[in-house]
Amino acid sequence: MVSDKDAAEAAFQAQIAALGEAFVHGLPARRAALVTAWHDCADDANEPAWERLREVAHKLSGSASNYGFEALGAAGRELDRLLTGHTRCRVRAQAAAAVSRLRDALDGVIASA
Repeated sequence: MVSDKDAAEAAFQAQIAALGEAFVHGLPARRAALVTAWHDCADDANEPAWERLREVAHKLSGSASNYGFEALGAAGRELDRLLTGHTRCRVRAQAAAAVSRLRDALDGVIASA
């Protein structure tokens, strides 16, 4: 006999699994947003372009680890921290490397899905 507690736990785990699947399903769009934001930064050194790039990284850093994608979360955190509170033109070379690592982490999760 299944207890109410066991049934509630099973329902909770099913919800978590569904959220994880939705997260993975949305990663190609997040990758596209990352690439677009990075291109916008190259074309426009103004703050809004760089803030969009930081926002993409920030959101990935916060959510990826919740679904077990530690490397993706770490790559997002790296870029988020790099862009937070710094003059963008001074971190362009570091940002290029961090963007590349984040893109590669996204590609790895997308390919394994």
